Order: sequence, then C-alpha cells, then structure tokens
Amino acid sequence: MAEYVIRVGSRTAQGLRNNNEDSYVADPNRHVYLVADGMGGQDSGEKASGLAAEIIPRVVQDRLAAHQAPGKVVQQALHEAHQAIVDAGQRQSSARRMGTTAVLAVEQENKVFVAGVGDSPAFLVRGDRVEQLTIDHTVADALARNGTITPDQARSSPWRNVLYRFLGCAEMTEDAEVRPFAHEKGDRLVLASDGLSGFLTHDDLRAGAKQFPHPQEWADHLVQMALDRGSRDNVTVVVVAFDGE
Repeated sequence: MAEYVIRVGSRTAQGLRNNNEDSYVADPNRHVYLVADGMGGQDSGEKASGLAAEIIPRVVQDRLAAHQAPGKVVQQALHEAHQAIVDAGQRQSSARRMGTTAVLAVEQENKVFVAGVGDSPAFLVRGDRVEQLTIDHTVADALARNGTITPDQARSSPWRNVLYRFLGCAEMTEDAEVRPFAHEKGDRLVLASDGLSGFLTHDDLRAGAKQFPHPQEWADHLVQMALDRGSRDNVTVVVVAFDGE
C-alpha cells in the first residue's frame, strides 16, 4: 500500500465585507477539512459558520473512534451541525434566517469522503484533470441541471446566489450526498467559499497545482487572486495535498 504525506494550506480574508462570516477547519491530525460560509447578518452568519466549525470535527472524531462507516460519519456530522444551527436560529430575536454553507472532507482508510451543502465547492485536481466533487445548491444551478436554463444563463441569473439547501435551512430533510474518492500521489483537493470559487476557473486550478507545489503558497495565491479579480465577499480556501512519502 502506498504511503502518503498529507500537507495542508489554508487562508481566509475578510475582503470588502464589514466582517468575516467564513469559518474553516484544516486539521490533518483529525483528518477533517471544512469550509463554511455563514449567512444571516454579522452576528448570525459568524455564529452559524462557527457552530459548524466547532461541532463537525468533534462529531467526526467521536464517530470514527466508534468505528462507524466514514460516509455515514460525514452525513451525521453535517446533520448534527445543521440541527444545532436550526435550534440556535429559533432562539434568535431577529427575523433573519441564520445558516451556513459547508463543504466537508474526511480522510480515512486511504479514501477521502466529501460532501457539500450550499454553494461552497470542492475540487479534485489530478494531473490535468479538474473535477468539481460537489454540486451548488442554488436555484440557478438547479434550473441549469434540469435543462430549464443554460449554464451560461445560470451564471448571470438573479437566482445564482439563492440557496435552497444549507445548514440551518428548516426545509432541508435529506442527508448530504457523500462523494468518496481514493486519493493518489500528486492529488490536490481544494475546498473554497463562493467568494473564491466565483472567480476561479478550471484552468486556474490546473496551472496553480503545478506552479505552487506547497499548499500554503497556493492557498495564499488563490485568495489574493480572487481579491485582485474583484471579489467583494469573504474569501476562504483549504488546500489538501497528497504527496509521496
């Protein structure tokens, strides 16, 4: 069996927003990687993404220690964070809905188990191949997937930032879809908030994986690139590199 060294880079930037509602986890010791993009106003968005970053690693660690299947562990961690955010939102005096996106990756048994809720994507870069492992849960992307509008129309649609699934969404009843993959030497896994992914192309990912062998240097570059290209949102990224020992 091949041995791997896992190296991680991460960065978040407030950008032009008044505060940073993004949270992230980059923890190779617990095999957990997460980007969460909060919503619902300053206090609510920060609280929602912070709850996700607090609860998800703990649930993953506890349930892996109990020898539960990694795919189920990912689903349960997202579910418990979702329920905590729903409960916290019900205790708010504000009428604004509190929630957060979440893209989660758990490395276990020489595989990575990825799931996303919302529009914070996960990308796998393997050589010259780039694959988005998650789908964006926006109304515009759903319309594009069922053929009502084209992908080009989705990118300029007024529905492109309207989410129908996120942690804290009272109408969300189904578990997150988990996408496992067996990692290979040289793979790069990129988790991003939409403040970055909206300014990122597959060509950028192909080129950057070669140009920046160290994941921290690449994470710094990606965030600065999004800001330079005009992102007005919070910008967060976690880069996981799987290299030979």
